[in-house]
Amino acid sequence: MGEIPAAAQQERPNDSLFAKIFQPEASWSVVLAEAESGRVVYEQRGQEPRMPASNLKLYVTTAAFNTLGSRFRYRTPLMGFGQLDRQGTWRGHLLVRGSGDPTFSGRFEESPLEVTGAFDRWAHRLRELGIRSVTGNLYGHDDIFDENFWVEGWPKDAWCDWYTAPSGGLILNDSCLDVGIYPSRPGAPPLIKKFPDTGYIQIANNAVTTGKGTSTVSLRRSFEANDLKLFGRVSTRTGPTQHTVAVADPTGYFIHVLEEVLERHGIEIRGQAMDADLATDVPKRGWRVLAWNESPRLVDLARVINTRSQNLFADSLLKSLGARKSGTGSWSTGEAAVKEYVASLGIPVDGLRLKDGSGLSRLNQVTAEDTLELLLKVQRESWFHDWKSTLAVSGASEGSLRKRLKGPLLAGKVFAKTGFIEDVYALSGYVESKGGRTYAFCMLFNGKNHAGKHPHQRMEEALTVLARDEP
Repeated sequence: MGEIPAAAQQERPNDSLFAKIFQPEASWSVVLAEAESGRVVYEQRGQEPRMPASNLKLYVTTAAFNTLGSRFRYRTPLMGFGQLDRQGTWRGHLLVRGSGDPTFSGRFEESPLEVTGAFDRWAHRLRELGIRSVTGNLYGHDDIFDENFWVEGWPKDAWCDWYTAPSGGLILNDSCLDVGIYPSRPGAPPLIKKFPDTGYIQIANNAVTTGKGTSTVSLRRSFEANDLKLFGRVSTRTGPTQHTVAVADPTGYFIHVLEEVLERHGIEIRGQAMDADLATDVPKRGWRVLAWNESPRLVDLARVINTRSQNLFADSLLKSLGARKSGTGSWSTGEAAVKEYVASLGIPVDGLRLKDGSGLSRLNQVTAEDTLELLLKVQRESWFHDWKSTLAVSGASEGSLRKRLKGPLLAGKVFAKTGFIEDVYALSGYVESKGGRTYAFCMLFNGKNHAGKHPHQRMEEALTVLARDEP
């Protein structure tokens, strides 16, 4: 990054204004610059390593656009080993070869409730081929990624939460089970409805319906098992509640729900639905593709990551980068792939640490200066406009900025990635000024002391100065 001499910095009239905004000074790392020229208009502790929270997703998605391309799609085949006889029996096995695709859910279907839409299409295809039963097993092959799902530095006791869902080679419904809890009659257990409706995960119902107060229920499981238990009270006054719980075994979940869907469509699986890693006799050769599923394009997936800040998508994308570069997706191979891209831009990676792709780990590190430099350098990439379109927009109808930066100067003018974990607030991206200029910015707050004003308010004040073309 082009540095401004100290004497020149002292002459800039708004240095004191920005310094007043970003207080307490020790908690903030900030770099603001003109996007076209790269001229820095303000810097404060720009080289100090900080926790970026979800601003880490900027690094993952730009590396993915460079390595995979904005039109990249995951492709997941349903394969068969064997032969179909005249009675409609497939004499052999079926296998899903996982690609790490995180989109097997209702997110991209006509209705978000169509959690198994891709499975339904597979079932229709198998029936078109004449298959009515399968004598062998239904395998899930997930070796595209490793099975290290938990990251050092993630919140303790949060393994049931959607934002820590496991990034496996086979992912269904964001590796989560959605659960609706409905009151019944007072004194009786509440009613439970699961999405998807599966017998693979059972829920021990220890809750009770009450006719007064509010609903206070929780769903918990142990760290490595799907032994879900429901506790608390469901009030007839407040009505049903909706909960999302991360599952412990993404491959088992995926493949067993697929078996249930196939059987609902009249395709009997006579063998077992199982993780291929648990079998010793899975054929090595002779498989052929019977059906396949293709995800939306990377640009659409990146909108889920950057606009909605969905962690699992980012973690899966990081591992996909590692798989592309080294053959197997893991946290470490993904980190190496991202660092390789960042270094290719001439940006030092000494201050960059990616323990995950989502930014959830408190061991992740970036510097504001390097992040700002990334935002400047990617403007030269052929895919930049596609990538920029994935960022959250201030005051938009959806995304992590929909309720922020809604004033007349900023609404629709800020394109950025938000970030939050405990005691960490981050915002990095671009703001368009009233004079037609674009400024790039990185603002990272790490600390407990807000000095009397929330970090979000200080960010808005600084962006308003930029939008006025006052630097």
